[in-house]
Amino acid sequence: MGGVISSMKNLETIPERLQYLSEKDPDKELYIFYNCGVRDAYTCRELFTLGGRFAYRLHQLGFQKGDVIANTLANSPERLVTDVGIVMAGCIALNGQVLLADGSDFFHSAKTSRSRAVIVADEGPAWQLVNKFISDDVRDGWLSPLAVADAPELKSAIVVSRRGKSFLQELKTGTQPTFLSPSEPDDILMVMTTSGSTGYCKLVPRTHRDTISKSVHQADEMSAGVEWAQSTDKKYIFYSDRMLGWSGGCSFYSFCQADTRVMLDQFSSSSSRDKASELWGAVEAEQCQTCVFVAQEMENVRESLQKSGGPRKKLNMVIIGGQPCRKRQIQSAFCLAENVYTLYASTEAYPISSIHLKDANYESNNCGRVVKGMFVKVCRDNGELCETNETGTIYIKGQYLFPGYFNRFENPNPQNLNVFTADGWFNTEDYGHFNDHGELFVFGRIKDIITYGSSVFYPGWLEKKLVEHSDIQEAVIVPVTDPVLYQNVCACIRLRQSSDLDLDKLKDYCDAIFLADVSVCLTPKPKYFIIMKEEFPYTSTGKPDKQLLKRRAEEMFGYSGKTTSTKQ
Repeated sequence: MGGVISSMKNLETIPERLQYLSEKDPDKELYIFYNCGVRDAYTCRELFTLGGRFAYRLHQLGFQKGDVIANTLANSPERLVTDVGIVMAGCIALNGQVLLADGSDFFHSAKTSRSRAVIVADEGPAWQLVNKFISDDVRDGWLSPLAVADAPELKSAIVVSRRGKSFLQELKTGTQPTFLSPSEPDDILMVMTTSGSTGYCKLVPRTHRDTISKSVHQADEMSAGVEWAQSTDKKYIFYSDRMLGWSGGCSFYSFCQADTRVMLDQFSSSSSRDKASELWGAVEAEQCQTCVFVAQEMENVRESLQKSGGPRKKLNMVIIGGQPCRKRQIQSAFCLAENVYTLYASTEAYPISSIHLKDANYESNNCGRVVKGMFVKVCRDNGELCETNETGTIYIKGQYLFPGYFNRFENPNPQNLNVFTADGWFNTEDYGHFNDHGELFVFGRIKDIITYGSSVFYPGWLEKKLVEHSDIQEAVIVPVTDPVLYQNVCACIRLRQSSDLDLDKLKDYCDAIFLADVSVCLTPKPKYFIIMKEEFPYTSTGKPDKQLLKRRAEEMFGYSGKTTSTKQ
């Protein structure tokens, strides 16, 4: 992919690469943020200077190499600069994900990692949580002491504000020197969090070497066979709103490839903000060649553009990740771009397999061929290898697989005990199969399997059938406890905005799906429905929050079965 600087190949840590860029190409814009149409760009020199000044503050406050600092900031210049500063100080940046209202998930991560501090904006959910543990009489500017029983080593809150003389203004006008702590390639750079869709987030460490290697490999994979991406001296600009603390959107990837990344500034959330239109406006203004999407974000953009007659110019490529794609999602992607690249990956292993498409001839859930350096096998419950086209559990191994979860509170980490087999294979807890062409199909999480009477029901294929309906934007199948069947079936349906699909029509459509098996009493046809026109709840990584949807369905329909549907 464009922008690869050959002279950076021997630079094996992220700060080394940023320092090199700040000296050799100081005015190159690495990150461009848009906030309601206002452009805010950050050059190599600015990022190195601002990050270094924040690192100096951390150093003066006694933070040392290897200390973990959790960062809860949303995608924003402040998130980027604080992540850079943490690393330049020799500390470890932890993605401080807050999903649960009581904060138990965040405090679990803080305790497990032995985080010393948390960076938090002075507004929003994370602030409401952290503020409870700050005493009014000990507040001290942007640094305040914390006392949290559930995370005893979490002693400080670094409060970031845009009010008055903002956090960034203080750094920009400050006179502090730039601080850079020495680091080694195998030092831990950051700790990422899994999506939390199956419970508490797990912590996945990444070293400098891992991060650079994965970035370079992924760029090579995506550029293979794409003519416009072959020139290493071509200015490459891409849009990605993936979370800066997540595997697909890591703060440091642009330092690896020297590519310019465009994104929305989401420091302050606003429900009235038309993000789809704003996103595409930024893409057109910066003449981006590529957009990185999760599936529902891409659909929002496509629907927004349809109202105005479609895009004036197609992108070179759309990259879709986060979950297996369906055929109609790929067709939507080709409305926006000439090429589509989709990949199968996880926080624990990034990437695993990928497929590059130049037309919409695609089978749902096809995740392509396994990438070089990785190995995949599909096994039955007894550990035997599955035959071709036989569905089983997916195991992976190879150079992009993580070494184990991050846990400084317990040694050995109990989460690692059953994660790897004796010979080093990692159980992804996904189910899928290989087809006759060696392509990997992934259908979902094993934990999503529904025990329906005497049958085991994999919901992925029914979700696929439901979204074939032109009025259905998205479908998630979740279990509901049943006193006879053990679990029954609830379909959570997100309709398109223009849809007039009602419950009776939806039931008729489901009847048609199961027409061939209508006489079978245990046909897993949905008994319950949750129909909504607003967006599904999503995890921070863009996946439908199945845990929340399960709880909602259980509260509404569990055991009593008093009603069969609801609209929200």
